[in-house]
Amino acid sequence: GRAIKLTHYIDLHKRLYGTMPEDIHRFVRTVADIPVTMKDEIIKILEEKGWKETIIPDPTLLPRLIRKKKE
Repeated sequence: GRAIKLTHYIDLHKRLYGTMPEDIHRFVRTVADIPVTMKDEIIKILEEKGWKETIIPDPTLLPRLIRKKKE
């Protein structure tokens, strides 16, 4: 999901402006989000920006959907 969206974003930015987007570090949460075809190039940019992986929270905030341990 996210890798495909990043690929499209980078592709459009390169077509319109001719460069990699300056804000790419804001959209990458984990290394798995990085498109495989651009991995080396993006990792280099992320290291320059001081990027660190962020923890992805559980999207389910509803208590009724969270399984509880039976005691």
